[in-house]
Amino acid sequence: MSSIISGSLNGNQLDDGGKTQYGEKFLAEQASALYDFALGCVIENGGFGYLDAAGKVDTNSPRQAYVQSRMIQVFGLSHFFGDSSAKELVAHGITSLNRDFRDKKSQGYFNSIDLTGAPVMQEKLAYDHMFVLLAATMGVALDVAGSQELFDDIDKVIDSKFWDEKYAMMSNAWSLDFNEINSYRGVNANMHAVEALLAAYDLTKNKKYQERALRISKKVALEFAKPQAWLLPEHFDAQWKVDLEFNSDNVADQFCPYGVTIGHLFEWSRLLLQLQISCTEDGQHEDWIVEAATGLYAAGKKYGWSADGQVGFIYTMDWSAKSVVTARMHWVAAEAVMAAYVLWKMTGDNQYLQDYDLWWQYISDHVIDRVQGSWHHELDSKLQPQSGTWAGKPDAYHAFNACLLPLLPLGASFLGSALTTSKNN
Repeated sequence: MSSIISGSLNGNQLDDGGKTQYGEKFLAEQASALYDFALGCVIENGGFGYLDAAGKVDTNSPRQAYVQSRMIQVFGLSHFFGDSSAKELVAHGITSLNRDFRDKKSQGYFNSIDLTGAPVMQEKLAYDHMFVLLAATMGVALDVAGSQELFDDIDKVIDSKFWDEKYAMMSNAWSLDFNEINSYRGVNANMHAVEALLAAYDLTKNKKYQERALRISKKVALEFAKPQAWLLPEHFDAQWKVDLEFNSDNVADQFCPYGVTIGHLFEWSRLLLQLQISCTEDGQHEDWIVEAATGLYAAGKKYGWSADGQVGFIYTMDWSAKSVVTARMHWVAAEAVMAAYVLWKMTGDNQYLQDYDLWWQYISDHVIDRVQGSWHHELDSKLQPQSGTWAGKPDAYHAFNACLLPLLPLGASFLGSALTTSKNN
């Protein structure tokens, strides 16, 4: 892969500017290394497996829908950088989602399946369905067989089961048969809904997707985050009333941890700015977006970076800004450097480029695993690898995105940026 991702589709502004040592050459090399490691996830009889720390499929772990979908995103983006085999990998993933993960009896998509193909979890999650939409969008863009069928199906399921017009948000979870809805509502699935919706809009130009992304984002930013000084609460009841103590007995949950999730402040900051790009391209003016994006970013930096005196970002803190989970998750650093880059590009303020440089230095020094490959998914507060929340290295998506973002023209979605480049070449 390293011979294919050899440079940027966006010019060499970082390398040529000399303002950071983490420019296009470094990013292309890291993207290639991540891709090569991720290739180990391919399972011959269908889809992508859960990788251990050495890059081998962990046969004791189920196949997960969100991992399938994220790898489709990774391999699909690689196609635009000239990887001739990437489209076949996307097709491999799309086939598995259609054949193995789609519930032919009750609709929707299984969260995870065991070696026999049986569902492991007894719920259907919005989180997974948003990633299936993202994957289907990539497949359609690459004209992969079965992708339009997947896109049409997931679109209907999201419309009928997860989109709640009353609250302009996605519901979170249903029983496996879609007969009973869980009363919990969460922001995490809605964050990834915005990501998938922006990609779907870039592909189809169907205003439904952009309008939903805008409505979700405005509610999260102005009704949830701003009143809390941008310390975003993520857990709610069925009427979207906040529950600040949710998971206080399970503080390090992978997807719904207690308190403030530092990485999501950065991720929302970036997504909001990408939403602004989408709106601006269509002549819409949303003056609140920059305030929200900079506020979320500032809070993440203030409370998350080196919060316990050691470099790196803590995972979570409580509502008095006290660190709760001090483990360093790789994805948090990836989202931080992406947010810093987008803010620098859109504001021209070099403080963000300085943050970008500092945080890439942290990633380079401590997170990248130069022995076994990929990135350590979790470090302890002394910067040593651990697996308290994340075992193995199943997820190339966050790290790969962080490498590719500056290599592409800045757009409302990764897919949209790649498509723009493809049309211009």
